[in-house]
Amino acid sequence: MSSTSAGDTERKMGDLKAEDVAVGTLSLSQKEPSDVVKQFQRNSQDCGSPEVQIALLTRRLEILTKHFGKFPKDHHSRKGMMDIISRRKRMLQYLKGEDVARYRSTISALGLRK
Repeated sequence: MSSTSAGDTERKMGDLKAEDVAVGTLSLSQKEPSDVVKQFQRNSQDCGSPEVQIALLTRRLEILTKHFGKFPKDHHSRKGMMDIISRRKRMLQYLKGEDVARYRSTISALGLRK
């Protein structure tokens, strides 16, 4: 049996890169949502269009995918990921019904299937 002291834990945390810590938090950084919104907004006032919401959900899924590479037994977060996938799927179906051209441009910009 080996025990770790607080010093060992600090040393291990010190060895992590900034991206590793961000992956561990399972959320977007403070600047990242604004960057995604700027890329997918339809006009300067837009912050909630389907394209923006789908892009934000896709980014969260990318973060969770990296997280599961490190922590494959994290089943609680996996359930949350499935909820995000369902929400994105419904948003894509809505966008497809509203405007097929916007749907196609969104999935091609995000690199999604279909």
